[in-house]
Amino acid sequence: MTRQSAWLFPGQGAQRRGMGRELFDRYPDAMAAADRILGFSVRELCLGDAAERLTDTRYLQPALFVVNELTRRAYADREPAPDYLAGHSLGEYNALLAADAFDFETGLALVARRGELMGRATGGAMTAVVGPGAARIVDLLAEAGIDDVDLANLNSTEQVVLSGPAESLRRAAGAVTAAGAGRCVPLRVSAAFHSRYMADAAREFAAFLAGFELRDPRIPVIANVTARPYRPGEVGRLLAAQVHSAVRWSESMAHLRSRGVDRVVEQGPGRVLTGLWDAAAKDAANSSAAEPRPAPGSAPAPAAAAPAPDGPPIAERPAPAVSAPGGLAPAAPAPAASAPAPARLAPAVSAPAVPTAAVPVPVPASAAPTPAAPAVPAAAPAAGVEPSPYGARAAGGTARPGSGPAAAGPAGVAPERLGSAAFRADYGVRYAYLAGSMYKGIASTDLVARMARAGLLGYFGTGGLRTERIEAAIATLRAELGPDGGFGMNLLHALHDPPLEEATVRLFLRHRVRFVEASGFTQPTRALVLYRLSGAHRDGTGRAVAPNRLLAKVSRPEVATAFMEPPPQTLVRGLLAEGLLTAAEAEAGRALPLAGEVCAEADSAGHTDAAVAYTLMPATTGLRDRIVAERGYPDGIRVGAAGGLGAPESLAAAFVLGADFVVTGSVNQCTPQAGTSDAVKDLLAQADVQDTGYAPAGDMFEIGARVQVLRRGTLFAARANKLYQAYRQYDGLEAIDAKLRRTIEDGWFHRELEQVWKETREYYLRAGRPQEVERAEQDPRHRMALVFRWYFVHSTRMAMRGDPAERVNYQIHTGPAIGAFNRFAAGTALADWRNRHVDAVAEALMAGAARVLQDRFSSLAR
Repeated sequence: MTRQSAWLFPGQGAQRRGMGRELFDRYPDAMAAADRILGFSVRELCLGDAAERLTDTRYLQPALFVVNELTRRAYADREPAPDYLAGHSLGEYNALLAADAFDFETGLALVARRGELMGRATGGAMTAVVGPGAARIVDLLAEAGIDDVDLANLNSTEQVVLSGPAESLRRAAGAVTAAGAGRCVPLRVSAAFHSRYMADAAREFAAFLAGFELRDPRIPVIANVTARPYRPGEVGRLLAAQVHSAVRWSESMAHLRSRGVDRVVEQGPGRVLTGLWDAAAKDAANSSAAEPRPAPGSAPAPAAAAPAPDGPPIAERPAPAVSAPGGLAPAAPAPAASAPAPARLAPAVSAPAVPTAAVPVPVPASAAPTPAAPAVPAAAPAAGVEPSPYGARAAGGTARPGSGPAAAGPAGVAPERLGSAAFRADYGVRYAYLAGSMYKGIASTDLVARMARAGLLGYFGTGGLRTERIEAAIATLRAELGPDGGFGMNLLHALHDPPLEEATVRLFLRHRVRFVEASGFTQPTRALVLYRLSGAHRDGTGRAVAPNRLLAKVSRPEVATAFMEPPPQTLVRGLLAEGLLTAAEAEAGRALPLAGEVCAEADSAGHTDAAVAYTLMPATTGLRDRIVAERGYPDGIRVGAAGGLGAPESLAAAFVLGADFVVTGSVNQCTPQAGTSDAVKDLLAQADVQDTGYAPAGDMFEIGARVQVLRRGTLFAARANKLYQAYRQYDGLEAIDAKLRRTIEDGWFHRELEQVWKETREYYLRAGRPQEVERAEQDPRHRMALVFRWYFVHSTRMAMRGDPAERVNYQIHTGPAIGAFNRFAAGTALADWRNRHVDAVAEALMAGAARVLQDRFSSLAR
């Protein structure tokens, strides 16, 4: 293994009075620039009477940044550049500066704003846990019932820093002491740094970062948030996430050792990081020496493969991004991954860091999920090179998946830059891309969890499920992703059962679900208003803020308008009178749109108005622009695109039309994570763009609403349309033509209509909806509608089970996008749906879209 070196930059807590004394005179230009940008003298702060301000985050952070950089310059004058760079919290900015991700003056501006935001935060505290039991802290907190404290820093197996409310930290300290797990040291800080309670600061900082041109590092830099080298386009996102995320220092150092690093140089005041490195290396050596030797005559252990070089950061497998802890998304969660991750040295630590082994503490799977595997490329990669999940341009000018990296080309287009940066920050995602819901849990917990682990977000499909099943899904996602896992839930309009709709919303509120996708709505309802305004308030500046993010799917301008306007006051007053909303929530709601995100849904799977994207998108963005201008919403409204998104060219077109984000659907049903049968996936993988048709919607059968379904290989669409014609033609089951009745009973339902009515009647009585039975027994036509609607439930159930005897009756909601994706994936590993992991589909489509735009822009510039 080739020997490698790394430079480490310390963060807040390494400062001392007199730091930089020997450096300031050597670099007068840098000092002059720093003083000009910061508005105070760094020299005086570090050496003079103002040194007491070194305890103030607003002054300390930029001053330490300057001292770290001057230390690096002095060392670089006589030594070659390292193979890797890493920095602890604030020190990460120095590492990125050394890697040419930005210049010195930009770095100063960034750390000054960061220090200001962190210094402005108040409330909360931090406590260091030092001792051999620190690795047990997650279990200890759980046993004590403490769920509002985050792991802010993890330096080693014997040093953890907690962050959260002061009273909860006192309880945590008691639990640690009682368990004999170590000693607890309260830290001198003004707020709960590197925790969920910094999400508002992270949001503001993300918006500030968006105004700077940040380059990809020229030397691999290990990111605090992921413990892996930065990948292209990630600098802004991960720096924003770092504000409220744990610093995974011990994991970062373990990664460096795995890459052959055996020498580090600390570039800044103190030797804390060097001590941690030395102790960890010694501990690793001792662990290796203690491994049992093979018994005589046994086969030798296989030699460990030499690690592939990190090289350009593009080769790194993506690590999960960090979302707001506890599933919270205050006004806007910073960009995201899954945590609580390992922690870092505390800011302004009163006691010195203990240089113990830097071996990462084993974190439960729910707290540190394994990153989802990228798509398998069509051809095996060269030895030592990880397969890239990104798409490339194949011969003939068509984007193809899995054939190479999608790094930005001459036009500078990268998938991470498509869509709205503010959307990515608010939703905590790497891409402006969401996996939309599919009813009855087809958008499954596995699908949603896989998206979250890839730094993306998906919505669980709640339509057609009882509240107990929905609650179980939420519990599963919390258990798999940990308190920080980012996920969304769907709310499907319950036309015939408003109480179910409201019960579902109450469930979301009880479990603090912060991302909800509303679909099938034609107007605002009580449930939507209750969800959106619960927790709404005015912040310290008077700005209206809603912690619950509602994304509304619309396909008509009048419906879009209803969601872009503030919640109807008639509904607000009713909820206020019932005590379901407070006066403060109702008042804040006057300054908020009902939905912060409105998705223009063109012709799509499931419920559809067969709208055309080329006309629907301009109409929707135009409405948005007018309403935002009239209402003066401070955060505006983001408009997304859905429907027909099955090829990179489709996504590229959506972004050109002004989409702030895209939402996919059909393509995700043909993935290993989708909660439907292999038989359905086999049919979908064979579909072409013309293989869909329209059928009545089972949940809106009587009003003639339509869904788009797979036509190839199934007779569902033809039979469902015939049933709707019969409903329109006849007054009741008894009036149906005898020939048609025999066809329905013998050929389609495989049971008599009276037997179907008996099953349907029992269902409604069990479900606590006797009024439906009473109405049906008095109205023969309503009874006929309920019997026909049974077929829609049955056909879905048979498809999801994959019953081969019922294949012709399979109801499979899908749009032409699945055919487009099949054409896109033809001839690659993604042609087999078993390789189409939902995050791999996202990577292939977004990377392909970036390359399509890059190529088109380049050709236009010729």
